[in-house]
Amino acid sequence: MALPPGDTPPPRSAAEQFGRMAARYRTSRTHAGPGHLLDLGAMVSGRRYGTAVDVGSGPGFTAFAVAPFCERVIAVDVAGPMLEQVRELSAERGIRGVEPMLAAAGSLPFADGSVDLVICRSAAHHFVDVPRWLAESHRVLAAGGVLAIADTIAPAGAEAAAWMHGIERERDPSHVRNLPAAEWRASVAHAGFRIVREAASVVSLQFPDWAERAGMEGDALEALRARLLSAPADVKRASGIEPHDDGSIDFHWDVLALTAENT
Repeated sequence: MALPPGDTPPPRSAAEQFGRMAARYRTSRTHAGPGHLLDLGAMVSGRRYGTAVDVGSGPGFTAFAVAPFCERVIAVDVAGPMLEQVRELSAERGIRGVEPMLAAAGSLPFADGSVDLVICRSAAHHFVDVPRWLAESHRVLAAGGVLAIADTIAPAGAEAAAWMHGIERERDPSHVRNLPAAEWRASVAHAGFRIVREAASVVSLQFPDWAERAGMEGDALEALRARLLSAPADVKRASGIEPHDDGSIDFHWDVLALTAENT
């Protein structure tokens, strides 16, 4: 099923949201800098791949990270302006073998068994139908092909998970849902993959940069600040919410990275 009972579709599509904000993600410290991007690249770097597909590529940072050990990398995204960033950044950096392609995660335009590596970093929480994307990844991957995922995950507690979902949707109307770690494991296995490696990390974020990157401003921005500051005590502890005198707020989300083999 596309969404669990009680969940609602996002009020804004990922194509619209990220098309509007493409230039901001090109310069995002969170997406361009070190962290779980490097962890995901390292997790798949022990072999050579023919064709790799980076799903929800955004400006292409993950595609660029895996390009040195792939014959070609196809950077897939639903937002055309994001793919323009891929073209521009790959030319600026002299990166060869990265090809942008406009396509949706749930309908990958590749033949069965034609891909060696599917990667997805910080995009799956925008997918309306994660099981469908996993099934598509399984279909296009060759036997022994690798699926690599890194995404922010929901806390284990229902109240904390609901709070995170609400604040993410308020900040970015294209947000769908952060899966908890246990659901990721079960979904990947159900799609026909064998998990071979996991890594837990965090992504460090800062308000207002995090909110402004999604296009928030004015009263909406201040309302989100108030929600962060009034978070439940267990959420504040788990997410390291720390306000500063200059008005900024540091916090983090937990991240699960995993690699799995197509069996």
